[in-house]
Amino acid sequence: MIGPVSPGTDNHALTLTKGSRHIRLALVLVLCVVMVWLSGYWIDQAEIYSIACSVSGAVPTIPSLAALLLLLCLRPLFRRLRGVRELSTGEIVVVYVFLTLSTMMFGIGGMRHLMAAISEHRYLSTAAEPVETLAQFIPAWLSPQSATVHRWMWESSPSGAVPWHVWWIPIVAWTGFFLLLGGTILCLLLLLAERWLDHERLSFPLARLPLEILGEGTLGALFANSLTWVGIGVATLLNAFHMVRGVFFGGPNYGGPVFYIHQLGLSYPWLVLGHEPPILFAVQPGLIGLGYLVSNEVAISVILFTIFSKALGLGLVSAGIRDGWVPYAKQQAFGGYLMLAAIMLWMGRGAMVEGWHKLVGGQEEAHGRGQAGRPNLGWALLGAMVGFAGVVIFLVAAGMALWLAITYMAVIVLSSVTYARVRAETGMPLLWARPYTTEYLAIWEVLGGRIIVPAGRDLTSPTIFAMTSFLSRTGFPSVSGYQIEGIKLCRQTGVNWRQIATLMMMAVGLGIACGFIFHLVPFYQEGAIALPGGHWNLGAMRQAYARVLQNAQSPEPPDINRIAAIAFGALVTILVSVARTRWTGVPLHPVGYVMANCQYGCWLFPTFVMVWTCKTLLLRYGGSRLYLRMMPAFLGLALGHFLSGGLVWGSLSAALGGPFLRWSVWVN
Repeated sequence: MIGPVSPGTDNHALTLTKGSRHIRLALVLVLCVVMVWLSGYWIDQAEIYSIACSVSGAVPTIPSLAALLLLLCLRPLFRRLRGVRELSTGEIVVVYVFLTLSTMMFGIGGMRHLMAAISEHRYLSTAAEPVETLAQFIPAWLSPQSATVHRWMWESSPSGAVPWHVWWIPIVAWTGFFLLLGGTILCLLLLLAERWLDHERLSFPLARLPLEILGEGTLGALFANSLTWVGIGVATLLNAFHMVRGVFFGGPNYGGPVFYIHQLGLSYPWLVLGHEPPILFAVQPGLIGLGYLVSNEVAISVILFTIFSKALGLGLVSAGIRDGWVPYAKQQAFGGYLMLAAIMLWMGRGAMVEGWHKLVGGQEEAHGRGQAGRPNLGWALLGAMVGFAGVVIFLVAAGMALWLAITYMAVIVLSSVTYARVRAETGMPLLWARPYTTEYLAIWEVLGGRIIVPAGRDLTSPTIFAMTSFLSRTGFPSVSGYQIEGIKLCRQTGVNWRQIATLMMMAVGLGIACGFIFHLVPFYQEGAIALPGGHWNLGAMRQAYARVLQNAQSPEPPDINRIAAIAFGALVTILVSVARTRWTGVPLHPVGYVMANCQYGCWLFPTFVMVWTCKTLLLRYGGSRLYLRMMPAFLGLALGHFLSGGLVWGSLSAALGGPFLRWSVWVN
């Protein structure tokens, strides 16, 4: 492939000269850019002009999976072309990793929140909540200052053209911000990667999927296995049933039937079973198929901690706490996430110390220099420090208080690191398996409004803080999951770490820049408010701005109950972690605790009940041999769901519209 190759991997790259490798790298990069651009049109149709299918919110993203399958199908063609060497496994993996990072930025879970942060305060201001008054505190290089420009975005411009002259500076500024933040996270993961890969030997279940598809995994030729096609067939039939029911017999239906236990008409204290995350029952083929790769230890932990959380809620409600958010599960997950990040950074301190010595003393790395699989720890540490300083300086330049910028960015980065660990250890195919929204809200809950909103009329700092609240609502902190899997994949296929790190950064930058283009064009042509996907989650950012105005008049005090929940989550996490190190056979896992209490952990409970039951029966009556033999069936179930629900239905419904929009798919 590109650059030095590890032993036992894609070795025909070794025959290339240095110049040839650079040409191949350039060709792969062109292929990546073309596919990202084509994916942008697809996501426009599926997620903006309609909400037909969340192709960018799936894990992995549907465009990246489609590109992987397309390049796999084209491999025989490349062999027949005279003078053209076929794409190596490493080159296909690079394209796949590039697209996963770029396309996750485009959709409902990414760019849409940023566009709302930039513009909702201009368009949704009311007499009761005059959030437009906060526009004076937002610099022009973050958001255009003309109210007309924002109104045109929401209602369409007279000519349908985008006023690019007022947008190019914010586009450049926000692209730079995400490059700094993404680079900070990537450099931290490079520092932790060696421990996770070599010492702890984490399984990286999701990294197996593209290798199995390419025939480079442990299962051999995946599509030659009949059980794979059984799984694909089951998922396709299930989705076909929902498609027919939605098109001919039903109204809007997101993904399939979902039954919430609180719909039984429960009263207190049992109504707590419906508090976030609620107990529900649903069949999600994507989660079930890839959930098969998750260890039974994590699966049973999610099940038991979900039951524990609801039992805790019943106890609190019975004690007289009637808050509708009891037992404050998101806050528990937030505390657990921060504690896990602290534990991981402490355990990975050796790499940071080595990186520091490399920086200040110029020492050569212990394992040699220039290895494909081992990054330069000095450069990684320097990149993390410079990147974090860069995002803080960015926010301070925008007007946020220094202490608040450091606090908020530290929380976002730590949350991202923990999410990367969750993906590396469990392979959980869910972008939202993290304390979604709480990374921002917890700062309000812990500090209170009097500290965040200063006395007087200068509301610049809390306004910029409110603007950046989209970071906790978007899937961007989850970019770390794709980054760590990309590091694993490229190391396994022999791609040089410098090249993959550079390509990952380019993917983030291209994803943000293209995301602006593919949103602004339809918004100014049709009007965001008129597009089904344009006004998705409308008003969420207005609430963040309104909170600043409310606290300027009447500061909210710190929330003692939620602070206690955060501390409790951190305590449970550290107790479970210590128990696992002191006693063998402890069946609980701290990752299972935080996953169970995340806002969207509700989807994991029914999934793991089914998956854990299946795996337990297979292991008991057939052993590991039967477990491995059945793996293609479950991978086929996930692939069948992605192909029928994502690729086929996402394309059909986006192209045909009308009754084909009655069944919307959130692919995972």
